[in-house]
Amino acid sequence: MSADMEDAGASAPAPPPPPSEGFALTDLGQELLMRTGTAAEPRPGRRRQCPLMSSLHALLTARSVGSSGRKPSGCTGAPAFTPNDRVRALTKFRPNRGMRLVDATESRGYTCQHSDDGSLLACAFQDRRVRVYETSTWKLVKDVNAHNLRWTVTDTALTPDSRRLAYASITPDVHLVELGAHTHVTSQQNLNEVHASISLSDHGDLGIWSIRFSPCGGLLFAGANDACLHVYDLARDCVAQCVRAHADDVNSVAVADVSGQLVYTASDDGLLKLWDRRCLGPAPMTAPGSSSRDLATPAGVLPGHLEGLTHVAARGDGRHCATNSKDQTLKLWDVRKMVSAGDFARMPRVQRRYHWDYRWMDYPGVNDGARHPNDCSIMTYRGHRVLETLIRCDFSPERSTGQRFLYTGSQDGVVYIFDVLTGEAVDRLRFHRAAVRDVSWHPADMSLVSCSFDGTVAEWSHAHVGGGLTKAYRARADSEGCPCATRRLEQAVSRSDLFPTAADGGGNGSGMSREAEDEEEEEEEEESIDSVSSFVASGDEELYSDSDESYEEEAAPEGSMMEDGRAAGEDGEEARRAHPCDSDDSEDDNLMVDMESCCMPLHTNFASLHSEPR
Repeated sequence: MSADMEDAGASAPAPPPPPSEGFALTDLGQELLMRTGTAAEPRPGRRRQCPLMSSLHALLTARSVGSSGRKPSGCTGAPAFTPNDRVRALTKFRPNRGMRLVDATESRGYTCQHSDDGSLLACAFQDRRVRVYETSTWKLVKDVNAHNLRWTVTDTALTPDSRRLAYASITPDVHLVELGAHTHVTSQQNLNEVHASISLSDHGDLGIWSIRFSPCGGLLFAGANDACLHVYDLARDCVAQCVRAHADDVNSVAVADVSGQLVYTASDDGLLKLWDRRCLGPAPMTAPGSSSRDLATPAGVLPGHLEGLTHVAARGDGRHCATNSKDQTLKLWDVRKMVSAGDFARMPRVQRRYHWDYRWMDYPGVNDGARHPNDCSIMTYRGHRVLETLIRCDFSPERSTGQRFLYTGSQDGVVYIFDVLTGEAVDRLRFHRAAVRDVSWHPADMSLVSCSFDGTVAEWSHAHVGGGLTKAYRARADSEGCPCATRRLEQAVSRSDLFPTAADGGGNGSGMSREAEDEEEEEEEEESIDSVSSFVASGDEELYSDSDESYEEEAAPEGSMMEDGRAAGEDGEEARRAHPCDSDDSEDDNLMVDMESCCMPLHTNFASLHSEPR
């Protein structure tokens, strides 16, 4: 992995500083250093020490002697940790190899999003379903059968109060579903519930790619294939603003700050733009097919990508954001470096050098080292693959990590976590067998959830938490009449190199019985507390000097689960015809279970599906 720093202020021919050194001089770099501490780099001539041990030991020792933090009013005990102290300790427990399977379907997973308080997680699948889980137990609290669907659910959004869910498709309508305590678990339009519909346009060929609520929940922002930014006022029940924002599809929108007045748009025309709603006015919708001369005037333009943008994520401070692009880069932006619409119009146009389709082709310029001549980004991150679909990215939460990391899905099935300061990929989470389109980090806990085109939804946490299956998923599999499918997956988990085992320090993964696994899950919290206490008691940092090395797992060998599952042994063929789960061929890592032969499919062969439109 590498990171390229933009030396915007350099006028001399001297070479630019290294990425980490130059970025550390910016205000964002200084803020991250203050909140999370310096990067864990070994000193010359000294053995590398584990930052986890040194930081926890130092923090707990300082707290015990009363030299850390501030005592709350009226408190006579030890002072509490400062927010910066908590962040410095928690960043060492970032998600790495502690994977648990939340759900497995036979349909592609497109989006996953936590609620603002982290209590709910909404996942959308191509088979018309939007599932909402309770994150504390992973219980399914809402199973929505999407209405008026075209191809797939393109995006979902939860209101700030977590009371309503919005979902969109390649249609002009956005549907709202109530998530109250007195609603049905299974929600189907016009059968047991009503999905309130709001229309953004009278043009039937309009397709929505991205939706987001304002921080107050009163506005809904949408980006669509008509190259427009749509703003819908939920209180007045009407389209408040609709402006032609780009020359091509608007693939993603994001609210820049808590005011809800500043909005980012990312488009297939390769540009990131910032809009101020207070300067737009109630502009009428531009007719589809109009030229770029009719574009509205943004607050600023941020050029830098060589191909179309797939996603934009706001940091929430009104100044910084991150974008994923089909040029296979993730960029970090400071809007104070943006150019005005007038200045951008006078810049020479950068022509695209390749004619290619990201849905089924590799990027031709991945190794040519090309760079946009007017690039105004402040950091570039490379290594992931933005292909096949609109791969998303985001910042890690401020509360637990101080937004020290950027994370993204990838077409190769890996979740990448980048260090914002150094630009390096500090973790690569490997489990999925197909593209990971969306990833969501819990706003308070050190865990994240990924959803993939292989139909699986996985929760990632630190390695000591363990792996395998969540109790809620196991219960759902048993209730649907095929507990053997879950047991076969457990057996494959215990033998598969994709899951961490006790031998490599990645959790249990030992194929233990359900009762033993349940008891271990209940004892994990006590064990983690005891382990921290032993760290502090021993003070032996040299014993853990290698525990902070970034984990890089070897690529999955040929003959993977998806490939092995297609080949059934001849000896067990007759038994499979009776029922696949009664087969004597129990030694095969066969996770491919068809709907016709088993009631709990875990993976699906998508070779027969048509290529995805977006």
